[in-house]
Amino acid sequence: MNLAHYTAELVERLTMANQLQGFADLFVLLLRELSNGAPVSPAALALALDWPVGRVIAALERAVSTEWDDDGNVVGYGLTLRETAHAFEIDGRRLYTWCAFDTLFFPALIDRTAHVVSRCAVTGVPVSLTITPTVMQDVAPAGAAVSLILPQDTPDIRAAFCCHVHFFASVATGQKWAATHHGIEVVSVEDAFAVGRERAERLLRAACLRHPGSADHA
Repeated sequence: MNLAHYTAELVERLTMANQLQGFADLFVLLLRELSNGAPVSPAALALALDWPVGRVIAALERAVSTEWDDDGNVVGYGLTLRETAHAFEIDGRRLYTWCAFDTLFFPALIDRTAHVVSRCAVTGVPVSLTITPTVMQDVAPAGAAVSLILPQDTPDIRAAFCCHVHFFASVATGQKWAATHHGIEVVSVEDAFAVGRERAERLLRAACLRHPGSADHA
């Protein structure tokens, strides 16, 4: 596989998954708010973005995977307060992500270091790593891998992408699993992190939000 070509194609597909004007701003802000560990109200997002509340709600409803609580607050979109296989700990707060890939690029978007604990989708072996906004550290097992797929054009990014994107104890283990799953590529966690960096940079360029950039965030 030509990783550079695949990275470009994957990032383009993920970008096309929601073409709503201003969605990058909404997505990055939502991640930063969810990283505080509490539900986020559309009104708070609207105030921060200087959008009408109706525009925020419409955008989140169009992104059909958005998770809501009973009070109409957002509890998850990529980063979630609801338990998944991928624990994402920030400043002692345990959050979760929809997929393995999310763990690799969300720290760059929220400017926080995250400690990730997941498991191999085949063997159940624990997979752990630390992701800062700029580097990946302490990967265990050292040969961990990630599955990736080129999503189809759909607003349901969780079904089209996240449900297929897992950690594996090794590339070989992941490739055995991928042999029975159409369209899956398995790459080292280092290569997946490089793809994630490109995705994060694309989103931050698209967003007009100011970068929080505080040294004590790491």
